[in-house]
Amino acid sequence: MGVGYRLDHSPLMITQELGAEGHTLHGGAVTESGEPAWPLAYSFSHGQMRTQLLTVCMQLKDAGPTDGGFCVVPGSHKSNFSIPPALADMADPELAEHVRQPAIAKGDCLIFSEAVLHGTLPWTAAHQRRTVIYRFAPAGSAYGRGYEPSWPDAFLDGMTDAQRAVMEPPYHPRMNRPFVSASGEAMTAKPREAFKVEFDERVFGSRYF
Repeated sequence: MGVGYRLDHSPLMITQELGAEGHTLHGGAVTESGEPAWPLAYSFSHGQMRTQLLTVCMQLKDAGPTDGGFCVVPGSHKSNFSIPPALADMADPELAEHVRQPAIAKGDCLIFSEAVLHGTLPWTAAHQRRTVIYRFAPAGSAYGRGYEPSWPDAFLDGMTDAQRAVMEPPYHPRMNRPFVSASGEAMTAKPREAFKVEFDERVFGSRYF
């Protein structure tokens, strides 16, 4: 996602009780009509992986290999073809064979691009499924709107400068955006030249257009 990555969605917790139904496969790199799913795009170019929407799941309870919960079609984030509806609905047993449910232990962190086809299987374990989900996007990109008009004060209270940098709304780092370094430290962007800021104020009536 690069410099200035930001929290895109409001964090949420997913829970399932014994017998809870699953959720159809969703996400994917290509829409049902065959168009690229740009808001979820994944690419690998010049030695770098890039994704438009990254999901981080913190596992609070074990999910064994047959418990259900999170499932995925490995490699589907690289697909150039639309997903057959029978696969998305897991209605075709032959296609459903490509769906995998990884075993995830309490305390594990599951990270995936939203470009990968993923969903939820019915929960079969006696204990409750508990997963906390965070989604992140590049600096100038937004999928969710939880930041409007601003994150609640309760979200920001007690955060470090580095954590607050991740809570910034979507705008490019060249617009004096604070960001987090590779070592996790809060960094201040290189200031724009004074004459550019003055020009913007005269023309647009604000420091940033």
